[in-house]
Amino acid sequence: MSDQLSLRLEPALPNPPTSLRPMLARPLPEPFDSADHLFEPAWGGRRALAVIGPAEMPGGGDVTFLDERGEELPLVPPELAGLGVRVAARSAVLDGELVVVDASGRADPVELARRLAGEPGRPVAFLAFDLLDLDGRPLLSQPLERRRDLLRRVLRPGDEVLAVPAIPGEGRALFAAVAAQGLAGILARQRSSPYLPGTRSRLWRFIPVAGRVAAGADGAPGAGATGTDGAEGVGGAVGDGGVAGSAPVLALIRRLPLGLDEPVEG
Repeated sequence: MSDQLSLRLEPALPNPPTSLRPMLARPLPEPFDSADHLFEPAWGGRRALAVIGPAEMPGGGDVTFLDERGEELPLVPPELAGLGVRVAARSAVLDGELVVVDASGRADPVELARRLAGEPGRPVAFLAFDLLDLDGRPLLSQPLERRRDLLRRVLRPGDEVLAVPAIPGEGRALFAAVAAQGLAGILARQRSSPYLPGTRSRLWRFIPVAGRVAAGADGAPGAGATGTDGAEGVGGAVGDGGVAGSAPVLALIRRLPLGLDEPVEG
């Protein structure tokens, strides 16, 4: 009898939603400044939602990735299979970009496609910029700033994952720096914006660097990229002593007018 009672009282696992689709940005030709927006670099990788868990304990959840259409990617690169240990929650859904970068931190879409097809090569990194669900609690109606704050609290950066930092107000300065570093463009998101799954909204704007991104049907980051400006990739294959996927990204971020998000206590 006591065993049956304990089973009934045991809390259910917080199942994360698996039918979400990414919110899409509307393209804009020119950068702008706005105190109402957060600005962040876009690498031109592949947009993906990382679904973590559910798990009995925080940090123990498996990971699956959903693409721009909300469909599960058939293969998770082995270096990202342990992403759940970086998330201090029993379940979560993170929005971000899957990228393979060269030694300068620029995206290499050809290499990314090879890695997602199961071929060996340079490591894949997941660059997170939003948090949609946490321990079974939807965050879609929360303002962007609140979601980003929670993301920083629960995501512990590692070799293949980090939270992309953002800067308030100064879109033109970030765009100029991003263009100089050879990145795809910038993303401008209203600080108070909710998350609208599958919706192309003016609350988010994608400003591409001319010639860097071949926009797809939604014009959003991750829809496609032209290449890496001829830069040769440096770094060994996964498992062969190559550099961590996020290391060149971190180095590039430090060259931009951004501060790396510091861990938030609590």
